[in-house]
Amino acid sequence: MLTTRHKGFFSALLAPLAKALAQAGVSPTALTLATPVLTALVCWWFLRTRAIGPFCVVVGVVAAFDGLDGAVARAAGRVTKLGAYLDAVCDRYVDSLLVLTVAAATGYWALGMVVLAGALLISYTKARAAMEVPVGNQEWPDLMERTERLVLLLGGFAASEWLGWRVLGRDLCWWALVGLAVLSHATVLQRIIRAKRFIESR
Repeated sequence: MLTTRHKGFFSALLAPLAKALAQAGVSPTALTLATPVLTALVCWWFLRTRAIGPFCVVVGVVAAFDGLDGAVARAAGRVTKLGAYLDAVCDRYVDSLLVLTVAAATGYWALGMVVLAGALLISYTKARAAMEVPVGNQEWPDLMERTERLVLLLGGFAASEWLGWRVLGRDLCWWALVGLAVLSHATVLQRIIRAKRFIESR
């Protein structure tokens, strides 16, 4: 919801850096492909060191610049449908890597798989609807978009490690994953209902 509703604000923040990178000849595609590669390296490093602070900081920085490739493409006049397609695919790899890393670190594999299924289905329900009728990105301001999911995942993971609090015998990461699972699949249902309306009306 934050990403869709405030896309213009985030684009304006990235515009100066995007213009500089475009003038320097940096490829938008290279930025797109670098995101999952960097995420994979950070996840691998974290699983070896368990240094949660640097892990969360680097992932947060990567997430903050998620739209940089698109901003560079617009600044350089190199916007393409293939670029948008690659960006969406790379986003799914990033989502999967982060959830699997948290599951590996905590042992909450079952919950992680439910969360991952929800994340992938949120994307798929929109993409599949677009195959049936024309839909725009601004028409999908849903409950748990990527920004919200990332904040809850990393926030719960870091809080569990740093605070050590337990609620009803469960740590904060477990509760964050439960919340993600419920809210992600609620968002899937929300998108199915919206897609039904679009398909029937268009």
